[in-house]
Amino acid sequence: ILYEVNLFSAELFIERFCMTGGNSPIGYLKAYHTNLYLSADPDKVHEALEAGIAAATMFTPDKMTEVSETQLRVAFDGDAVLFSDESEQIYKAHGLDKFFEHEKAHENRPLDHGPLKGFLEVLGKLQKKFYAKGRRMDCPIRTYLVTARSAASSGTRALKTLRSWGLEIDEALFLAGAPKGPMLEKIRPHIFFDDQMFHVEGAAEMGTVACHVPYGIAQRVARKGGKDKETSPVVK
Repeated sequence: ILYEVNLFSAELFIERFCMTGGNSPIGYLKAYHTNLYLSADPDKVHEALEAGIAAATMFTPDKMTEVSETQLRVAFDGDAVLFSDESEQIYKAHGLDKFFEHEKAHENRPLDHGPLKGFLEVLGKLQKKFYAKGRRMDCPIRTYLVTARSAASSGTRALKTLRSWGLEIDEALFLAGAPKGPMLEKIRPHIFFDDQMFHVEGAAEMGTVACHVPYGIAQRVARKGGKDKETSPVVK
């Protein structure tokens, strides 16, 4: 993970870093074998995503929720984060009913990968090292899928996609359009990724470190409301 920080204020043990004299560090990310790039600069995040690096704009709340000191908890949205924005495009272009029809018809066809699939893969590889030592139940890494999809209408495809990739998610939470903030307050993840600023802001208000993934059609379509595809056809 490469995270832009103020080296004089962050309480981090840093062995690798690059000083670029004001130039963008993005060109060095692949050379550093970067699995995740976090920055407060959205332009650099866009540049990293275009270079094929998992990246997100980080928002740190003024008052952070207390989190576990023994287990790293990472929460992901699904569409346009772990998965592509294929289904989101159907929803934006044709509405909620067509979205449901499309997901049902393509239930057994895996979604294409999204920008953070590779990061989930890396976490999974780390988890398997603990599983091999008999530590599945007390693994120090736990992953969550927190999605606006509903289990009955569109969640099945998400789970089948992960299975087809050979990836596990520890907990999958299908909210059917309900706000994500209360669920995140219960999970207390160390970090949460979503492509919708509405959810990122809601998570930050709950004291969660939230990261915006500026990927997919939702970034190109003007938002006219705050509800998700499971409850309203109004564009977010």
